[in-house]
Amino acid sequence: MFFYNKKKDCTEIIDSYISENNYEDLIKEKDIVFNSKQGNYNAEVVFKDESENFYEFYVEPSTNTVYAAAFDSENVEITDKSKAKYIDN
Repeated sequence: MFFYNKKKDCTEIIDSYISENNYEDLIKEKDIVFNSKQGNYNAEVVFKDESENFYEFYVEPSTNTVYAAAFDSENVEITDKSKAKYIDN
């Protein structure tokens, strides 16, 4: 039951972040996955206009703040906002 509630909570927080940033109509794919290293659920997102990249939206458990990281097709993190416009600065 604990993991179900944790998944539900993380999904709601991430969905709220996506909605607040008006990303809903820009998303091509979204999957909620368990990250065993963090012990938390993340959203893996592909945007329609950046289908070559995927984003990981994750919740910082202590603050419930959502952060976004981007990765290219070789799973290398992208830190340049000109190559991945939805990342956090």
